[in-house]
Amino acid sequence: MKILSDKKDGTSPRKIAFLILNRYFKTQKSLKIIINRCLEEYSLSGLDRRFIFNLVKGTVRYFLKIDFLLSLFSYKKIKDIDFKVLNILRMGTYQLMYMDKIPSYSAVDECVKLAIKDVSRSSSKFVNAVLRRVSSGSDPELLVEEKLNKSARKDADKLSLKYSYPTWLVRYWLDWYGKEKTVLICRSLNENPHFYLRFDKGRISKKILATKVKMVPAGLSLTAGDIMEGAAEVLSVQDISGTDIYREGLISVQDLSSQIAVRYFLEPRKNEKVLDLCAAPGGKTAYISELVGSKGEVFSIDISRERLKVLKSNLDRLKIRNVKILRADAAEPDFLNKSRDMEGKKQLGKKAEPEDYERYFDKVLIDAPCSAFGTISKDPDVKYNKTMSDIVRLSSMSYRMMVNCDRYLKAGGRIVFYTCTLSPLENQKIIEKFLKNFKNSHRQERPESLGSLLSASGIKEDDAGLNGKSFFEIMSYYFKSEGGFVSSIIKKKTA
Repeated sequence: MKILSDKKDGTSPRKIAFLILNRYFKTQKSLKIIINRCLEEYSLSGLDRRFIFNLVKGTVRYFLKIDFLLSLFSYKKIKDIDFKVLNILRMGTYQLMYMDKIPSYSAVDECVKLAIKDVSRSSSKFVNAVLRRVSSGSDPELLVEEKLNKSARKDADKLSLKYSYPTWLVRYWLDWYGKEKTVLICRSLNENPHFYLRFDKGRISKKILATKVKMVPAGLSLTAGDIMEGAAEVLSVQDISGTDIYREGLISVQDLSSQIAVRYFLEPRKNEKVLDLCAAPGGKTAYISELVGSKGEVFSIDISRERLKVLKSNLDRLKIRNVKILRADAAEPDFLNKSRDMEGKKQLGKKAEPEDYERYFDKVLIDAPCSAFGTISKDPDVKYNKTMSDIVRLSSMSYRMMVNCDRYLKAGGRIVFYTCTLSPLENQKIIEKFLKNFKNSHRQERPESLGSLLSASGIKEDDAGLNGKSFFEIMSYYFKSEGGFVSSIIKKKTA
């Protein structure tokens, strides 16, 4: 997919942002892919790239709220506004509401110029009139709040417009978490993301790392304490792949929540054999590999050949040699014995029989396919591209994976179920169903180290909803990380 016809230098960052927004709202395809492919067409400074990222992702993050606000200032209904003009108004309104360093007159003027050049002179007058009303009126945030408070809308509808989330998703969270917790989730996932690195402690110290990248000051970062050894919070990961320490395999970009799943729940030990499902692009695989050591074994499974190529590239960069990469559909029974390499050849050899890998692995990590609502701060389009039917489908797939991987787990071994979403049907309900159907052979385990994690981070068990529970729902406001869910299940030795 080529967004721009040719590569040009000197194109306005706002024009590039406009092109990206047009493509996104027209196709509803992955915003990340659209941004990356578009930016490949231009030679841009780091400053311009950050501006485009912030403007595009911010506009998409708040577009439901922005459209509601525009409906208050426009004599035209939103559905009647020209598609390109609406996107200019959206990005202009976002700048006026959320980009404080941009003067209002500049935001309006640049949008007017964009309309003249890319739509029509008559449309520019409409853009100018609407954006001047937005910029010269009362505080837009207060206006939205006032209008919603005066309306007869239900809580789900009000929160949907106030925080810009689909109504069905807000209702889903309200039904499960209640209003107070739902508001916290919506607010935290609308914040700009925090970025984390995992670094090779044997090859680079945190002190040296701080001279290579811009790290969050120790007093402001959770990684400064004992929560995640070998982790560092940084101000940005843009252009990180161009640094020497990245190319040399000294660092990896990995969110804190997925590091927690590996360190505190899977807890890989030296020389263990670990099966990693849905493993690409390989952040958790690499961490597991480091912890099991050169004499340990890691089988890394994914259904996508393209994603496995990315995984292999990452492992090669990190100089990891104890991982076997397999292509298989873990939602199918006997998937390991049906596995292929990336070229489509039977990976385990002609002599491999179904029983060869029964009870072979000490531990299994299922990084389950999910709605990814925990990643909304990083990928704001995620909240708009799923439906309840997707959640039901993903839940069914995840459950099948749990059932299918159990035959490969040793008695006394551990299955760790992890997602990067906040969705009870995809998380708690999966665990409940599995334990109900396998109650005689499996039990849920609460890792001993979980208490130290909560203590070090200052989270009370009551606040985290952990009393009497053996799973951990990682709310996005706990660690300023992605939201997620992780649970550990032990296969009884008599199984």
